[in-house]
Amino acid sequence: MQKSEKIIIIFLLICIVIVNIFIFFIYKINKDLDKSIEDKIIYVTKSGKTAYEVYQNDKIIEIFDNYDEALEYAKKYENSSIKKSGDYKWVWDSNPPYEVYQNYILIEKFVNYKEALEYAKKYENSTIFFRESNTFIWDSYQNIKPSYQIQNVPYIGQYPELFRGCEVTSLAMLLNYKGIKVDKMELAENIKKEPFVFTLDNVKYNGNPHQGFVGDIYSRENDGYGVYNEPIYDLFKQYVGGYALNLTGADFNDLYYYINKNSPVWVIINTRFKPLSDSEFQKLNTTRGNVNMTYREHSVLITGYDNEYIYYNDPMYPDKTQKSEKNDFIKAWEQMGKQAITYVP
Repeated sequence: MQKSEKIIIIFLLICIVIVNIFIFFIYKINKDLDKSIEDKIIYVTKSGKTAYEVYQNDKIIEIFDNYDEALEYAKKYENSSIKKSGDYKWVWDSNPPYEVYQNYILIEKFVNYKEALEYAKKYENSTIFFRESNTFIWDSYQNIKPSYQIQNVPYIGQYPELFRGCEVTSLAMLLNYKGIKVDKMELAENIKKEPFVFTLDNVKYNGNPHQGFVGDIYSRENDGYGVYNEPIYDLFKQYVGGYALNLTGADFNDLYYYINKNSPVWVIINTRFKPLSDSEFQKLNTTRGNVNMTYREHSVLITGYDNEYIYYNDPMYPDKTQKSEKNDFIKAWEQMGKQAITYVP
């Protein structure tokens, strides 16, 4: 063996020893850190105080006995979160809410459901975890039946109290089916509101249905329009917390997953339940740009489907389950922006 070869071998051996020493020290530091944090948790809980655990990428990094101090510390780190010791729910979280797993190994994180679902569909044995409910909300194993009907969804009519209250009335049906006894009038009172017309810096604007109910929800005597998914989702979360799911933007076929699990789906549609001509639409001039609207805008609660029809509870006709031709219904729903809301099954 030549001298140069011996030098290379010796150098490689030295490198291996250094790497092993480095790994040992990292392991020891992590063990000491874990022990230190565990000691802090024990100390805080023994003192009768609440222990707030700070995580980064779901690994605990510090412990506090004061929430404000924990929050100040957590905000210094990306993908950080806080939970109370012994509790499985996050009390504060900066992580993207949707996590895609394959074979229960995390592969990507997303801010919205649509992107998470599109990504998850590319992989076999995939699942989506929703951090706000701390549960898996979708998996590729689910067998979607060719037809399905949810039974005993309550009927609630919007008239005569809510001339334009189809959105909150459909939400009331969804909440009542989930076992939360809330009245449509309470929802009408609590939905965020936007004026139909207002003046700002000498310019006239319309209210934005993406920000609140536009105009008068109660009476046809005053101008009014309706509300889109975002304010409804915010209101829904006040009653069900992290179990509210905004499916807006997903394909219609993706709604069947939740219907199969007995979660009705709130949607925005139109009163004809088929695509409208361009002449039926106008523009609302809002402070955030033009927003498409039609005075035929409507909201219903989907309860089932088969090869020919979509079945739903309609707040305008609350006597029985209604049905519309499937292809027309889907196209009309897409025309209104693919807006859909349900809850974690």
